Amino acid sequence: MDWTSLIPSVIGGGLGLLGSKLQSNAAQDAEEARAAALERNADRALAEAQPWGVVGTGGVADFDQDSRTAMMGLSPDLQAIYTGALGRSGLWGDQAMALGANPFAAADAFYNQQQAYWQPKEDQLRTDAETRLMAQGRLGSTGGQRQYQSVEDAILQAQGQRRTESLNQSQQLINTLLGRESADIGQAVGLLNIPLQYGALGRGIGGDLGKAAAYGLESRATGAKALSGVRSASPWGSALSGLAGLFTTPQAKSVFGGG
Repeated sequence: MDWTSLIPSVIGGGLGLLGSKLQSNAAQDAEEARAAALERNADRALAEAQPWGVVGTGGVADFDQDSRTAMMGLSPDLQAIYTGALGRSGLWGDQAMALGANPFAAADAFYNQQQAYWQPKEDQLRTDAETRLMAQGRLGSTGGQRQYQSVEDAILQAQGQRRTESLNQSQQLINTLLGRESADIGQAVGLLNIPLQYGALGRGIGGDLGKAAAYGLESRATGAKALSGVRSASPWGSALSGLAGLFTTPQAKSVFGGG
């Protein structure tokens, strides 16, 4: 076999291999540049999608990108109202708890306050009854005693009614205190909506974080996939397969002629 006849084929195959390698390197460089650009675009999209800080007369809402922490607060004036509302709510709650623990004692307290007003009037009714019966000479008589007892019964009946009213008043006071407690808590919680609204505004300015993050991740995945495809398509495989035929054992020609 004349090996010199194979030299042009070997040289051609080597040049083809070199050309394929150079072409592959160029394609890989291009895809790496494209992937890097996509990565930068993804990072930029994610950065722009982060919420913005918002400051207003009602308070502030800010975001720490490194710790992923939202920091929100009320203005000094509203913070004072918030603190006062919570303080009052605790005061009303403590009073309601004290009264609710023993509502009958609370009713007695109401009754005693009213009785301080009615006691002189009741004593005057008794004195007037005794004076009248004494003037009539009936103070010690049976009829006089019954008449005096009717005055005493009227006084006791009025006292009983006031006791019932005092119990109702104590319950109404407990309900009022609980209502004030709830109102102050509601006011405090309502104030917290102001920085929350600021935070929502900042998130709206920054754009929809979920969509931006999905776009960024998709861009990264696209770049990585393209780069992986270029790297996996090595030119050595196809080039070497083309050269493989150059080194196969030549077939002996038949002595009888033919191929």
